[in-house]
Amino acid sequence: MDLEVKVGSAPCAVRLILTTTQGRGLCGFLTGGEAHVGGVAYAVPRPKSSGEGLIADLSTICGPGHKDVYAAQTVAKQLCLATNETVCICAGLHLDHASQAQIKEMMDNCTQAAQQAAEAYKKMGGQ
Repeated sequence: MDLEVKVGSAPCAVRLILTTTQGRGLCGFLTGGEAHVGGVAYAVPRPKSSGEGLIADLSTICGPGHKDVYAAQTVAKQLCLATNETVCICAGLHLDHASQAQIKEMMDNCTQAAQQAAEAYKKMGGQ
């Protein structure tokens, strides 16, 4: 199953496309502005040492000079904890000469996209 979520308006709009594996993980591409491959985050859920709740072990690969890996980390961790599944997110977000306000707006849109995707996934029968 695939699902797509779009949040925000240009130039700070983001798009998250997820491919599901029926309970064996989610793989996604997160884009905004000029789409490209900038960074990858891989999140694996596991129980907290207290035994209550989950945490996500997070691994990343970042292209030289790319900051979009932070968006990949945010979305991968959020989806991992919401679905209790392994999640891999490849992110490529780019705006020429982006202001701090635009960067914040784009990151907020990424968080919203992850939340909407988790809700849609659960409605589709995901965990």
